[in-house]
Amino acid sequence: MCEACWERISKADDMEFLDSLELTHAERAVLEELYKQGEDRIVEILEQQGKELHEAILELNEELLIDIGELGKVLISVQAGDLFSVQFEQAVYDAFTPLFHLAGESELTVLNNDKSWSTKNKAASRFAKNLKKLVPDMNGTSKDVMTRAFQKAIKEGKTPSERAVLVQEISAVATKGEGGPFSMKRAVTVARTMSTAAANGGKLEGWKQSEVVTGKKWRSSKGSRTRKTHRKADGQVQPIDKPFKVGKSDLMFPGDPSGRPEEIIHCRCTMQSVMD
Repeated sequence: MCEACWERISKADDMEFLDSLELTHAERAVLEELYKQGEDRIVEILEQQGKELHEAILELNEELLIDIGELGKVLISVQAGDLFSVQFEQAVYDAFTPLFHLAGESELTVLNNDKSWSTKNKAASRFAKNLKKLVPDMNGTSKDVMTRAFQKAIKEGKTPSERAVLVQEISAVATKGEGGPFSMKRAVTVARTMSTAAANGGKLEGWKQSEVVTGKKWRSSKGSRTRKTHRKADGQVQPIDKPFKVGKSDLMFPGDPSGRPEEIIHCRCTMQSVMD
C-alpha cells in the first residue's frame, strides 16, 4: 500500500480515537500535534535504522551476502548498537510520555479541580519503563522480517551473483521505507500502538488521582478491523485497580504495554470512567 494511503489510514484512526475522548478544543489540538510529533519521530528513527543496516550490508562481499548465517550476524551486530537500543528507547520516551501526561492532567482537571497533576508521579515512571520494554520486541520483529526477506532472495537467485544482488536490493528497498520493518506502514503501527497506550494510561492515572472514579468500562473501536477479543471486551467493567480480561491478557487499559502483542498492537480502543 502506498505511503499516502497509510498516512490517510493513520489520520482516520487518530480522529476516531480522539472523538472517543472528552476533550476541549485546545486539548484536542495539543493531542493531535503530539500524535503527529510521535509518528514523525518514529519515522525518523526507523529511517536511520534502515540506513545503518543497509550500509552494513553493502560492506559484505558476494560470498557473505548469500550466507544467511552471516546476514543474521550482521543484523544482530547492527541491532546491538545505540541506534536500535538507547536512541530507540529515548525516541519512544520523548514521543509518547507527553501524551500520557496531557491525557492524565486533562482527566484530573475535569474530575477534581482541587487536585494537581505531577509529571513526576510513579505511574508515569512505570508507564515509561513498560513502553521502553517494547523496543527489544520491535527490534526482534525487524530482524525476523529482514531474515525472511533475505532467505527468499537467496532462494530465488539462480546464481551466486544474482542472489547477492537480490539481497542488496531487499536491503535498499527497506532503507527507502518502501517495504519491510522500516516502512511508513511499520511507523504507523508503532505510533498507533504507543499513542493508544499513552492516552489510555494517562487517563487511568488521572482517574485514580481524582479519587472519584471507582471503575472503568472498556469501549471497543468500531469497524471491521477491530479484533474479536476486543469486540468481546466491549462493555466490560472492572474496578479501577483491576485489569480487563481481554483474550489471554490482563490489561489495565487498552494498549497496556505489559500485555501480549496480539492484544495491543494497533489497538484503537478506549475506556469510560465508572463512578458510584
